[in-house]
Amino acid sequence: MADIMIERYVAQEGSYPESVGIVIWSVDTMKTGGDDVAYILYLMGVRPVWASSGGKIAGLEVMPLEELGRPRIDVTVRISSLFRDTFPNLFQMIDEAVGMVAGLDEGEEGNFIRKHLREDVAEMIKGGMSPADAEAGAMIRVFGEPPGTHGAGVDVLIESKKWKDIGDLAQIYVTCGCSAYGRRWRGEAKPELFRRRLGRLDVAVKNQPDREIDLIDMDDGYAYFGGMNAVARCDGKKKPMNVIGDASDPDRLKARDLDGEMARIMRSRILNPKWIEGLKDHGFVGANLIADNVNHALGWDATSDVIADWMYESMANHFLFNEENRKWIEESNPLALRGVLEDLLEAISRGMWEASGDMEARLRDLYLETEAVLEEVCSGKNGR
Repeated sequence: MADIMIERYVAQEGSYPESVGIVIWSVDTMKTGGDDVAYILYLMGVRPVWASSGGKIAGLEVMPLEELGRPRIDVTVRISSLFRDTFPNLFQMIDEAVGMVAGLDEGEEGNFIRKHLREDVAEMIKGGMSPADAEAGAMIRVFGEPPGTHGAGVDVLIESKKWKDIGDLAQIYVTCGCSAYGRRWRGEAKPELFRRRLGRLDVAVKNQPDREIDLIDMDDGYAYFGGMNAVARCDGKKKPMNVIGDASDPDRLKARDLDGEMARIMRSRILNPKWIEGLKDHGFVGANLIADNVNHALGWDATSDVIADWMYESMANHFLFNEENRKWIEESNPLALRGVLEDLLEAISRGMWEASGDMEARLRDLYLETEAVLEEVCSGKNGR
């Protein structure tokens, strides 16, 4: 999977990526037995040393550059809160690997971790930090939520609609995810370091171990991975290459860019008539899932700029201007219908969707009709 990502970047940019950011979740780690951790170690050119029995890791060893065949890549890891609580041994292992690679006597052209460490230490000392503290801070590569807290924060801000621009989304992502973890670190806040790491990313990665759920199914997708893009876009002034690894069939590994993955999800599920027909058997909850998915698409676009105009227009036509579908949503859950309308109109008002004047007018008219229906529901006049 890592080789596929590297090959994709080299083909597009003509050089190796120096900095890669990856989001890893606890449940994915449980499902795969640690694929993402292996991915991270391999990017750095480190591999596990296995005990003679019991399937346990006894230590780590560095792969020679001659065997690796490429530079050691710097990796910044954003762990989820459940990963923090479930796998402290793994984030400590990643931290140990960083220390091993940083201490190698290798040139900067073959060891990007060592290259960035020297740059960061020099900058921190220049800012008044002691050499020892500067080196310790510059070695941090694993970040997550503060101890005892959960969530990336971006989803809360998106759902509240109380954000002005991408800077707000970047700030809450940093605030909620800048706690350092490793052998020495137990959740100390390092916002400046976290922002610096994400601002220099060449590639951002989220691997999917199966097809049970996709990236629009849940708000965690755009909150954790999209939030990384928000900071990179805000601080690095560009979105890193986004790679979605697909390991649902280990014999046929795939990688897609985020734009391609969003298009695939839209065509295969969101706009698939079979999906909404299946939801109709679930009444209120089924209609609510539609509103949730539209909201998640809005979150992806706000953080990562990946929802094209045709996707917004297709969702409007499929859920709202298809008479049968709209009537079902309205009868099952009028609040869900209003939620879909609010999110689509928000996309227009924020400039994320360049809808035609006629489309915007139709959405606004339908919104007013929906408000009238909700008033009837709340007053009990329609007998619902």
